[in-house]
Formats: sequence, C-alpha cells, structure tokens
Amino acid sequence: MDESSATSTLFLEAHSIFGFTSNEGCTVGDNIKTIPALLQLGIQSPTPVHWNGTSFRQWVGIEGENTKRNYISILALGWSYILSVRLLEMQGQGGAEIAYTQSIATGYKRKAGDKIAGITVDIGDVDKDAARWWAAILAPGQGWKAIISRNDDVVYLSPWSVCVEDEQRFDIAWGGTSSPSQDSVVSTPPSSKDAFELLSRFCLSHDLGSQCFVALATTLTFPTLNHYGIVATLPFPTEMRGREEDNPVKLTAPDLVRMSEGLPYYIALSCNHSVIVSSLCGVFWEPRIPCNLVSPWLHPVMNEVPIMEEVINFEGRYHEILAIMCAIRRPKLSVLWLGAVTSGLAPRILKFVKGGTPPLDPNAFAWTGCPQSFMDLAGSGPYFQTEALGEKIQRADAWRLLFLPTVVEDDLHYENYPFAPWEPVGKTSAENCVARIGIHRFCSRHHLTYQHWAWHLGDGSTLVDQGLKTVPAQHSFQEVIPGIETPASVILPVVELPLGQEASRGASWEIFQWVTANGEGIPAGELIYKDEWLRDESVSEVPSSPQDDATDGHIGQLSSSTISRGELDGDQVISPKTTLGTISSVQKVCIDSWFKGLHSEGEIE
Repeated sequence: MDESSATSTLFLEAHSIFGFTSNEGCTVGDNIKTIPALLQLGIQSPTPVHWNGTSFRQWVGIEGENTKRNYISILALGWSYILSVRLLEMQGQGGAEIAYTQSIATGYKRKAGDKIAGITVDIGDVDKDAARWWAAILAPGQGWKAIISRNDDVVYLSPWSVCVEDEQRFDIAWGGTSSPSQDSVVSTPPSSKDAFELLSRFCLSHDLGSQCFVALATTLTFPTLNHYGIVATLPFPTEMRGREEDNPVKLTAPDLVRMSEGLPYYIALSCNHSVIVSSLCGVFWEPRIPCNLVSPWLHPVMNEVPIMEEVINFEGRYHEILAIMCAIRRPKLSVLWLGAVTSGLAPRILKFVKGGTPPLDPNAFAWTGCPQSFMDLAGSGPYFQTEALGEKIQRADAWRLLFLPTVVEDDLHYENYPFAPWEPVGKTSAENCVARIGIHRFCSRHHLTYQHWAWHLGDGSTLVDQGLKTVPAQHSFQEVIPGIETPASVILPVVELPLGQEASRGASWEIFQWVTANGEGIPAGELIYKDEWLRDESVSEVPSSPQDDATDGHIGQLSSSTISRGELDGDQVISPKTTLGTISSVQKVCIDSWFKGLHSEGEIE
C-alpha cells in the first residue's frame, strides 16, 4: 500500500513483466522488462454526480433494441455499489465496512403533498431489503458508504464512491407492502453478489439490453474522473410514453453471468486510471501517421466535425458521434468509449489528444489488446538497409531497439516508452547508432511479449497474477456499437479553417526529446535536429557531416490536411505540403479513413 497525501488517495503497488523474443547469437531474450504501476484503491472524497450530461440523453441502442427508456445513469449508480462492495470483499483493510446513510430516495407511498423534481422508477415486486437498497442507490447525496480502509483519523472510500449533487430527484415505485424509511438505515446492505442479482433483475424486467454494458463502462471511468477532479455529468434518466415495442431481449442471463465472473478484472482495469486514459487516447493513434503529420491527421475530427450542421445545432451530439467513430475504429474499446462520453470524461481525453502527446501506459496494450503506440508494434523486415549513402535504419526501429534491455552496458536510460505515440520521421545512419542498436544489426524482429502481472503485498512479497485468459462477455461487449450506417463519405463544411501545427510540433519535440534526454544527446551530423521544431536553444550547434541527408533536415513546414510522401536522394521522407490553411477534398478522405481505420500496416485489431 502506498498513501499519497498530496492527492488524498490510497494506492496499491504492482508491476508487469515483459519478455522479448530472442535470435540466435542475441541474448536480449534472456532479459525481462519491469513496468511499475499504481492502482487507485481508496479516495477521501467521493466523485460528484450532476444530472446535466448532454450526450446520450436518449439511448440510441443497437439494432432491434427497445430504446424507450434511458436508464444508463441509474444502472451506473448500481454498478458503483457493486464494484465498491466487491473490492471491499477482496481487499478490505482494518475498519472496512459497507453501510447505508440517512439519505434515501422517496418511496412510492410518500406523504400527501410531497413532490419530486424527477421521475418515478419502478423497481418491481421486491422485498423490503431490495427496496431499501434501491432507496440508497437512488438517494440524493450519498445513500451508502463503502469504507476500504481507516488509517488513524483518515477514512478511505472505494474509488467508485459517488455523491449526487443535483436538485433533480428520483421517486421509486415498488410492489412491496410498505415503503422504505429512514428507520431502515440499520438494514444490512447486500453483498456484491446479491446486489448484482438485484441489478440484473431490474435490467431484465425493463429490457435494458446494451444499457447494462454501457452503464458498467461508465462506472469504470469514475476513479479516473476522481483522479483528475472531474465531476461526473450523467444524462438524467428518461422514459418515453407510448406502447412498448415488441423487441427481442438483447440481454440474457448467460451475459450477466459472464459479466459477474469478469468483475475482478474490470475492477483492476478501472483502478488503473493511466491504462484507462491511455486506452481512450490510443484510439486516435494511427500507425501510418508520423510525428510531423499529427495535426493534419487530427484536424478533421477535432475541428471539422464539431462545426458540421448536424452536429453544431445539437448539444452533446459531437461527443456521441466521436464515441461511435472511436467504437468503429477500435471495437474492443467500443463500450469503454461510450462510457467515457456518458460519464463526462471525453472532454479531458480530447484535451490530451489535441496536444499530440497523450499519456501512455505500456501496460494498456497487454490489457486491452489494442496497440496505442508505434512501440507496441514490432514492425517488419530487416532493421538495417544498405543504401547509396550507407547503412540506414528507420528511426522508429531505432527507438524500438533502444527500449530493449541492454546487452552491452552503457550509460543510457530507456526504461519508459517515448513521450508520444507517433513514430519519429525518417531514417538515421548506422554510424550514428549507439552500441545497443548496432548489436541487433543482423537480428530478425524482436517482439515485446507480456508475461504476467505481480501485486506487491504488505509483507514485502509479490503475488503473481497470470491475468485474464478469455474476455468475459466478449461477444456482448463487442456488439454494443449503436446501429448506425457508416457513411460512404462525409461532407465537411465549405469553410476555410486555419490548420494549427501545435499537435505535430508537440509530438515531434517529445518523440525526439526521448533520445536526447535519456543520455544519448544529439547524434553527430543529423541536420534534422536543427529543425525549429526540435531545436533546443540550450544545446550547441549540431555538427554537419558530408553524408547529411538534405531532405532529412525539415520536419515541420506549414501545411494543410494534405498528407504526402516524397522520395529524395534515395531516402523516403514524410513531410507536409506547404499550402497554408486551405480546406481541401483530401480532408474528406481523411475522415473516411477515420471511419474505416487505416489498419493495413500491422493489422492492429
């Protein structure tokens, strides 16, 4: 356990172990790489919840699903209790407990004259204990408290603890003989298993289908919201009047069983906010986009789509479209993105992505199966190629080799991933490579392989965790992509928008800074380091070399969304064209690529 006084958070220490494939005569495979991690286990203040979410106020559903009700937020509150109690059952420390508070939702048999500014939720024909649980889940403020640990006078709550800070209220209708009252605060709260059964019955009785999965994903983002001090802005539940549609049930008992079995793994994922953020940001990464073309790649989605007529006139629509686009690009993360939009986390993710240097966690690829950086892919072909000016290696490959464990001892430090997911542009010569790169000159590709996870226990020992072998409810989770027809093309607004280069500039600086800051310095004779995007004013002038590639010295030029590849002096370089701020038809192609996903290189899905 690690207690952070600065953030008032209780963390659990852990690490992952990665291995590497080896070649004949290369001993890198004898080494391992350890990636440390901190998982958020307890918080002092619950995450505030407001009912002012503008996205998915009416659930669009998947094909053939009943969409008259939107109870995602109600289910998310139920999931927050279930995850909290499950964590307490697995990890509770001294003084850990689950208890009801005095706050309850108004019962169906309320006093004459009582009014509520909300909706009535039918919880069905349930007993008093079940009604008391629902009264706590739908209560204003905190209807329950899950205390994970008490340390002197400090109380740590579960990371999914919430506090509803909104004037809109819930009323509950139920088939019991009397309404729950404040006197029932002494009732024993249900276990995570019993609470899960109550939530499951509610989902099945109201035919909520995919909402159950999206609600769980929404709740999984609560610890991340709390970490960044963000209020959860959930859509207030809605219910359309009229005849019920006769649709097939999209949620079955086996689906629910698989969800229950996977809860420990979802808890671990949710507690690791860095993996959550890295995974959500990673959807915007594309393997064929180098560091100096990040701005034109992001520009249509970040700047063009928000001002489309069918988007700008509808509050919350942009984030809905963004969630669906991201779900199409990365089906394995579809539900997580829907949850991030529903909870209000999406704006913070967009802020990270817009700068070109979103937070990265090397464990995210192993946990989700979705690559999020060029470092997650091994690449293909030989590392070095002989050209007219000598042996060359793609900088992306050189960066990958730098991350391998050292076979030859040096004073370089490459323990973590580069500071940006986008691959560095261009090639470097073999003579400028340090020994830890050159030693792999004749090696076939080395693959980074996830081996296992290890938890740090209180007695100083570690517990090896082999992880999840199969994805629980995989079929159901991957189906939760709203049933929309992907357009053959997207028509963008006919306006001129200037294309800023902040993302490209930031990504380029960070990806090259990874090398210069880790002890290698600026390679001799590499003119690219003289570029204004990479130039460090505190470093003396880069010495020139007769073999300098003239085209390798220009990384950042003013550009539009046009993406081009040029070939000069036998070295393929990637450079933006120089048409400033013009909206061209190429942007439409870029948007189409977002829907389809550019996965031809590496087949990342």
